[in-house]
Amino acid sequence: MATLILGTVGRVFGGPIGGLIGSIAGGLVDRSLFGGGSGGGRLGNLEVQSAAYGEPIPIIIGRMRAAGNLIWSSGISETAGGGKSGGSGYSYSASFAVALAAGPITGVGRIWADGTEIRNDAGVFASPVTMRLHSGSETQTVDPLIAAAEGSSAAPAYRGIAYAVFDDLPLAEFGNRIPNLTFEIIVGDDSPLDMGMALQALARSEGRSLAQVCGGFPAITGHVAVRAGNVADNIAPLVALSGAAMAGGAALTLAGDTDTYLELPVLDCHAHGQNAGIARDRQTRQGGDAAVAVVELGYFDSERAFQAGLQRVRRGGPGSLLQQSTSSAMPAVMAKQLASTLLARAEAARTGTSVCLPWRHLGVRPGLQVRFADDDRLWRVRATRFEGFVVQLDLERVDGRVAPARPADAGRALEFAALPAGETIVQWLDLPILPGEAPVAPRLWLAAAGTAPGWRGAPLAISRDDGFSYQAAGTIAGGSVQGVAVTVLPPGTTVGWDRFASVDIELLSEAMWLQPVSEAAVLAGANLALLGDELVQFTGVDMLAPRRFRLSGLLRGRQGSEATVAGHADGERFVLLDTAALLSVDLPVEAIGRSMLARALGSGDGGSGAVAARVGGSRAVAARVGGSGAVAARVGGRALLPLSPAHLGLRQDGDDIVARWVRRSRSGFGWADFIDAPLAEASEAYCVTIWRDSVLVRSVTVTSPGFRYAAAERLADGGTGAVELRVSQISALVGPGATAVATLALA
Repeated sequence: MATLILGTVGRVFGGPIGGLIGSIAGGLVDRSLFGGGSGGGRLGNLEVQSAAYGEPIPIIIGRMRAAGNLIWSSGISETAGGGKSGGSGYSYSASFAVALAAGPITGVGRIWADGTEIRNDAGVFASPVTMRLHSGSETQTVDPLIAAAEGSSAAPAYRGIAYAVFDDLPLAEFGNRIPNLTFEIIVGDDSPLDMGMALQALARSEGRSLAQVCGGFPAITGHVAVRAGNVADNIAPLVALSGAAMAGGAALTLAGDTDTYLELPVLDCHAHGQNAGIARDRQTRQGGDAAVAVVELGYFDSERAFQAGLQRVRRGGPGSLLQQSTSSAMPAVMAKQLASTLLARAEAARTGTSVCLPWRHLGVRPGLQVRFADDDRLWRVRATRFEGFVVQLDLERVDGRVAPARPADAGRALEFAALPAGETIVQWLDLPILPGEAPVAPRLWLAAAGTAPGWRGAPLAISRDDGFSYQAAGTIAGGSVQGVAVTVLPPGTTVGWDRFASVDIELLSEAMWLQPVSEAAVLAGANLALLGDELVQFTGVDMLAPRRFRLSGLLRGRQGSEATVAGHADGERFVLLDTAALLSVDLPVEAIGRSMLARALGSGDGGSGAVAARVGGSRAVAARVGGSGAVAARVGGRALLPLSPAHLGLRQDGDDIVARWVRRSRSGFGWADFIDAPLAEASEAYCVTIWRDSVLVRSVTVTSPGFRYAAAERLADGGTGAVELRVSQISALVGPGATAVATLALA
């Protein structure tokens, strides 16, 4: 049928040569529609941006999502020391133009970059973007950016082509390359649209007009014609899908459903001549192997951000698979209905007949619908022959009924909404050794998160020379759960569960969440967090308000941080520790004591707009270093510090004082053999200091977990009174670690 349709359309629009081309193209469509096996090409990918020369300009009717063609670019520009990229302290951006469609267009709605929505229905970009839209009129002027780059005399205006110009688009979030952009293009308003209107618009795009489009056509949201060639190549698939009846002449008439047909008089249906005796009641029916049992229709789903969809219908019994695709957009329920209609048409077309008519019916052309005067059935003219002044018509049965609407499932589309990303909060973390970690050099951690639900990640850069240069540290995707304490956590036990204390936390964003876990999960490592400088774990979580949670069921002073249990404050930092969401920065030993800077390089970060961030330490403060948005930290090597000795005790032995303690190891939290923990240091040594009235009176180094304070030494140090003894294990890399303290009052 499409052979006949395309041939007729081609003759109308292109003369005899156009008719020949149309017939060839229609044959391809026919083989997909009525062939015995599967047919029809897969849907073209309308969402892949091209930069190829000579690409056809899309013609869009209604509302569609399509990628454009990169028609101009100034190249990728590099800025040293910039704040919006993740490569060795350089930022990258690009200015370019993307051709969208044949103009004029009404406007552009949503925009996606690499599949992520960066502009919403209201025209609001998720991050700062400068874009100018040219509607594609025949009088549009040259874009000022292109004119400045190419010169006003050499810059094209691209009249008749709608295009968008992006001015200095930051590329950090797209891997320092121009992203694949797709646009929701609007040609016309949101009024109802059907395939008949699309056919008229396609004809007008070449300066032609159809004499009439009438009757009912399938409802669609939009259509895009992306085929190279004449208009016949683009309208034929729509004609075939809509089942339109055709009438030729100086112009073409297309009618949907059953509105247009030619009635054949009964007396004319038995013409005389060499074909006498051929009667219309002699019908043929194709065999079961030619029957279509399943129809699969590919389309673009207007309710799923115009992503490719597929609807499938079948009837009982054996038969072949008909695969058909269209570059039209429609809801899933309409695509299901159209697939059902195609199945009904294919079944009806299995029945055929022939009829001979007098030569005065020579004007009957293939594609026209006919009806006999004494029969209400409809037939479509498949082929005509004229011999001996007798016109013979080969007819196929037409089922003009539109299938009833059927439930349809469009499937689930994973979409990223155009939500504001907000600011990036960056924190340096100098942590004790974490479970599963075994650093042999000073290690700092970088945590980052956004203040708004649209934040997805950010590249980070660090400086070791007070901001003179920056190097890429990596990209944090997803980020860590961060917030601040809005109540003060009181001191508590570190040798068991703290079931009485609690603390309220306010998170940075509503996209963040905390959840309760079992005690067994906590003991296995779950819900480990940094609060101030203390590492805590928690089982209980109660939501008090949006972004505000109360934590209870605590384990305190985890990973050797028991010295920080006291001294919590309102407003101190909270970071849920997940090493997969953090960046580790390993440094040489000589970096201990030096300062480090870090900055986020995502959209809206860095530059003169400093990022609110929290400096290492228990207090939450805003850090602005030189107006660059960098945050500072001092390298302390906390993960290399030995743990404080355990069970420190003092007793009198005559006039001497004897101190005993038990060694702890930062590599022995697992206590695998239940006998002793590994040393984790080059050698065993302890710094022992003796204090009287907060004054240091003696300092010694011992190599075993014990010390005798002789009476003579006591007298030399001041005699009677309380003695405070402090012990810390010594690391060859970072010096004394955490301190254990004991006091003995003497008469």
